[in-house]
Amino acid sequence: MYRGRSAGRPTLTQEPRHPGIRLRSGVKRKRTKNDTTLNFALKAAEDSARLNRITTMRKIDRQIDLNEPISREQISGRLHNPDYSSMVMLSDEVFLEFSFDNDILDYTDRFYTNGIRVELIHPGLRSNPLAVTMIPYWSSATNYYGLAVVQNMYTPSTTKTGGIKIGDRPYAAYLYFSTKKITNDPVHRFRQTTGLDVGIIGPNSYGEWVQRAFHTSVPTNNEPLGWEYQIQNDLVLNYNLAYEKGIVSASHFEVNLQAVGQIGTLYTNTSGGIGLRAGWINPYFANLGVEKGRILRGKGLKKNQFFVFLRGSGKLVGYDATLQGGLFNKSSAYVISRDEICRFVFQTSAGLSLTLGGVRLDIEQFLLSPEFSGGLWHKWVHIALVFCL
Repeated sequence: MYRGRSAGRPTLTQEPRHPGIRLRSGVKRKRTKNDTTLNFALKAAEDSARLNRITTMRKIDRQIDLNEPISREQISGRLHNPDYSSMVMLSDEVFLEFSFDNDILDYTDRFYTNGIRVELIHPGLRSNPLAVTMIPYWSSATNYYGLAVVQNMYTPSTTKTGGIKIGDRPYAAYLYFSTKKITNDPVHRFRQTTGLDVGIIGPNSYGEWVQRAFHTSVPTNNEPLGWEYQIQNDLVLNYNLAYEKGIVSASHFEVNLQAVGQIGTLYTNTSGGIGLRAGWINPYFANLGVEKGRILRGKGLKKNQFFVFLRGSGKLVGYDATLQGGLFNKSSAYVISRDEICRFVFQTSAGLSLTLGGVRLDIEQFLLSPEFSGGLWHKWVHIALVFCL
């Protein structure tokens, strides 16, 4: 709740009081007919003010995200801000993203070997029951709601020999559904992303089936051996929070900071990093990287973009179920012990992005330091295609 008055910040209005009424402490006063009439008048005035606010918002064609407490307080009249600048709006844009990770382009087949993600951003997803778990935002911004399905697979350093490979990474795969909210604040060059993942790690995630199907479809590939010793079935329940803040913004160059935290049965860790972009770009916090042409023209932004980017981050690892096994099911034949986990992991990536109107293509090369004692550096390629529908 805000207190006092300061520039650019909504202030609390005074609660209506009954004029001319004073009571001694501990003395109750009987309700009179005049009180009832006054209460009806006050209620009618509040309803009228609320209706005027909603009518005004419709006239200026702005959709309010009533999932946000600050927006509800603005509509109810508890916050006074005549231009509604303190409210969190709901984007009416729709995005569909397909992304694919694989190390085949780096001529390896080990560790994090394959990842598939399909994500939909849609304003209707604000009604998702899990949206209430998202962290609220207390300033002017725009919200985007998303739903994704994710499958990732992990293997030892070689899949050509069977049996348990002591000192190597265990086979593991997980499949989960993710709901998230992205809050974008271009004024403060700030972005908050919260998400909840629910799914399963283990054989029922069908990672083994996907890798075997891929290997058998390519004549030069050998059948992967050893999946029978993979991490066993367990619950995936993870909460994720990320903050991004712009620190340098020029016409062709940007620098942004990021802080990420994850807690749950799949991953528990925290990380921080920096990202750089250079090229023919729109401001990073102007949107989510792609918009329809008419919206870009209305904002005075570039319809097409092309830039290179570089990212780096360090991560403190608390728990990793793909190495240590599920949090509840301890029946996995082989896992990495907690003493062998690398508690600090470094990751860097470089790539390029091309946006043509409402379509964006990202290609990114990742490099990851060893995740366990005796492990190796690992690299893979990420490809993402985003459509603005």
